[in-house]
Amino acid sequence: MERLELASGLVLYRVDYRAGEDCTLQLDRPTFQQPWIGSIFHIQGSSGMALPDGSHHQVTPERALLVRTDISGTCFRLSRGEQVRHIGVACTLAVLRDHLGGELPAALKPFLGRYGDTVTVRALHPSGRLRQLAASLFAAHAQGLCRGMKMEGAALLFLSEILENYCDSPATEALPAWEEQAFLEIRDAIVDDPGAPLSIPALADRAGLSESRLNQLFQHQEKRSCAEFIRGERLDQAQRLLETGDAPVKVVAARVGYGHVSNFSRAYRARFGEPPARTLRRALTR
Repeated sequence: MERLELASGLVLYRVDYRAGEDCTLQLDRPTFQQPWIGSIFHIQGSSGMALPDGSHHQVTPERALLVRTDISGTCFRLSRGEQVRHIGVACTLAVLRDHLGGELPAALKPFLGRYGDTVTVRALHPSGRLRQLAASLFAAHAQGLCRGMKMEGAALLFLSEILENYCDSPATEALPAWEEQAFLEIRDAIVDDPGAPLSIPALADRAGLSESRLNQLFQHQEKRSCAEFIRGERLDQAQRLLETGDAPVKVVAARVGYGHVSNFSRAYRARFGEPPARTLRRALTR
């Protein structure tokens, strides 16, 4: 676990670990001693977050959190063998106000209570851009002479992206029953077999929708285009296959629909912050 206090007033947390046993990690004290806001996102793995007010929240690659907990005692519960790669960025509301030109958006009202008794958590579906920024904080370029400057810029981009995801998120569109059913059928077909040959025109034709409308539905429901959703499901399946240690990278790439290993490796690194060979190597050394 790495905690970096940045010149911009942000605090960056990078965590990469595997739970040897079922365990609980407890945070001894809040990040700040004044009103603040923070973000929690797992690029890999999942954990259960238990707050001192008795509420529970799941953190997964599909569920990012904006949080403020002034009370000590927040716990993260991990299952044996869980590999977790985590990014968190936090700052005081005073620092955030300065970055935003002196005013905080109205959508952040739940986080603006007086310090001492506020416990607030809001979940959001991470955008593709947020995933890329999180992965970049683990990439090789986050090293070297100018490492601090690179991390500073990436952390600012990450926090701004998650805040915009939350503050600018439109209300979910109420779909006609037939359109909702068509969307769910296409979504389930992708999830069931992401490695199958999948083209947007064919999927749209199967659903009785135009390509643009199919993409609109995925943007509304999943915060990603249909192509981005397919790519995400393929890479998630690839990670599961690699973590078994049963097949080499080339075979896994083919199983999830990639004809070229180099394209697969680039996409995998962009999503998870490490090459597929490293995931496989970790599985083989357990």
